[in-house]
Amino acid sequence: MGEPSNAEDPLSKRAREVEELAKRAQAEAGQPADRPGFVRKLGELFRAAERFNKFYDQLAAFLHNLKRYTGWLGDAIAWFASKIGQILKWTAFEREDGAFKRDQDGDLIFSPRRLGKSLVGGVAMLFAIHAAYSAAYFYLTQFEELVYTTGKQEILTGELYQFTGCTSLPCSTDADNGKFYEIEGSWYFPHLIYPEENVFANIPQQDGACYIKGFGLYFRKLKALHKSMQWYQKAYSVSCRPYTEEEKQRAVSLGAIIMPTEGK
Repeated sequence: MGEPSNAEDPLSKRAREVEELAKRAQAEAGQPADRPGFVRKLGELFRAAERFNKFYDQLAAFLHNLKRYTGWLGDAIAWFASKIGQILKWTAFEREDGAFKRDQDGDLIFSPRRLGKSLVGGVAMLFAIHAAYSAAYFYLTQFEELVYTTGKQEILTGELYQFTGCTSLPCSTDADNGKFYEIEGSWYFPHLIYPEENVFANIPQQDGACYIKGFGLYFRKLKALHKSMQWYQKAYSVSCRPYTEEEKQRAVSLGAIIMPTEGK
């Protein structure tokens, strides 16, 4: 009789391979099987992104080698891809002593807790930046002026309104003294939390003289650009009155006030 063969039985080999695949799948999930399905799926999603992260390294190297054909564009794409990968790693995977932790297979370990803290911190930082920018723009571009209004309209109920007027008489929005203004709701400024009641309602539908406080940049020579881009100054306080007799006489003597015609 010959010596027993050391070759592994095909069925045993197959069973071992299946067991290894099962262990690999559980390891890739990055979470025990009794964790909620959402957490496991989230882990799988970010681990898939990590595999993409390895791919972008190859793509960045490829673009770098093709610099003579792609020029600055290839370098820009490679730089952008590397930054996205760095942000992804920093926000979603476990770290220890400044280095990324890896499992027994050498893959990064997904951390739902770290991801949640990173998202909350990121949202708070973006909110703080936006609030600081809004406050700086508000206080640095303040203006006050008397405007002879010619009409108003509601763009988005409770959020955005527009009105037109002129800084002198006679008034025409097509003339150099004609301007457009916006009233936009904002939780940063008390007057604009309820813009319809606090500001828009004060403006008469017909002609009126309004003292306006607002903010925003305006360049008279770029009036066409302001109008085409709808880049208007914003009003946050409006106090209006009817035309005085002197203003009526001035408007009539210099150019008739255009009144709406019947049927229009």
